[in-house]
Amino acid sequence: MEKYFIKNGDSLPSIAEELGLTIDELMNFHNINSKLHDQINNMNLPKWSDHILIPDSIENLKYKKHKKESSNTISFPQKEIESTRYVITQKIDMQVSGNSMIDSETEILWNHKKTKNGNSFLAHLKQESHEVKYIKSIYRALAEYMQKFNEPLENLVLKLSEKGNIEELTNQQEINQRWQSLKKELTPQLGNTLEEQNMLESGDKDFSESLPIIKNNTLYNLFFPDVYKEHEISDTFNEEEKKSYVSQIFSNEKVNITTKKKVEKEHQMMKIKLLSEQNHSENDHLKSIYNEKLKPFFQEEYKYSFTWAVEYHYDIQTGKMISCNSKIKEQTGSSYSYVMEHVIELKKN
Repeated sequence: MEKYFIKNGDSLPSIAEELGLTIDELMNFHNINSKLHDQINNMNLPKWSDHILIPDSIENLKYKKHKKESSNTISFPQKEIESTRYVITQKIDMQVSGNSMIDSETEILWNHKKTKNGNSFLAHLKQESHEVKYIKSIYRALAEYMQKFNEPLENLVLKLSEKGNIEELTNQQEINQRWQSLKKELTPQLGNTLEEQNMLESGDKDFSESLPIIKNNTLYNLFFPDVYKEHEISDTFNEEEKKSYVSQIFSNEKVNITTKKKVEKEHQMMKIKLLSEQNHSENDHLKSIYNEKLKPFFQEEYKYSFTWAVEYHYDIQTGKMISCNSKIKEQTGSSYSYVMEHVIELKKN
């Protein structure tokens, strides 16, 4: 244990940055080893002391910081995150035989907080708003009506893995209760058609066991990637493990994909770039579906392609996502394509 003598202009964040510590590491170490009247409270340096306590000498801490910054490896553990708001823009464009069937833009506001629960983390996710900014006029009423079916999922509590992706949904009962209330509201408005009855039955299924639909949703996968681990800084893209994507063209069939990753570092910012493509040797099931169901309509040979480009920006010190840009393009050939884009940005107060 050593002492750091406070200089004019010092603040808790500036000292933490100088010594290569997080603010919590610095504050907690000092407070554990200090008397009550010398402790740091509300980010304010102690009033009755000219120093704070640090876990090693200034020279050693600065050396460790330099070594860490010059390393080709970024250690990126998961941390608690205070309540943070994100603005999400989602765009969808589906083209069929040269005609735009779906062309929409939606803006969503999420409030996200992450807390530690024993050896795991809980993500508290609240949807504060969901606005359809643009959609073809003939679909607007339907889109606004279908938006009601998202209401049961507006508040989620998710258990995350050590690396940060979704493992469990801990407030399933609350979601089901919200669905039952919504169902009572909607039932008098619905007719007795087979399609409307199927909507209610789907709601019963999805909101009694919601984890699968959350895990298969592109936005949740983007927001909760397996990012909290060591990353190798590289000038080139390196192949990651093979994964799968839920197709928007082939009725939720799995598309086997190969992903390459590139990691860059600028000061305390980590940039992760991902490029994914279909694995040609492992998607024969899609060709069979196309030939049976879609080829008679489009009258063209199967020429499936899938690309997905993602770029994340993370604050290394806080573990917080700053932004995410994603674009997926899936097509069977020249006649049928589906493009989905997401921009997730930290909302500045």
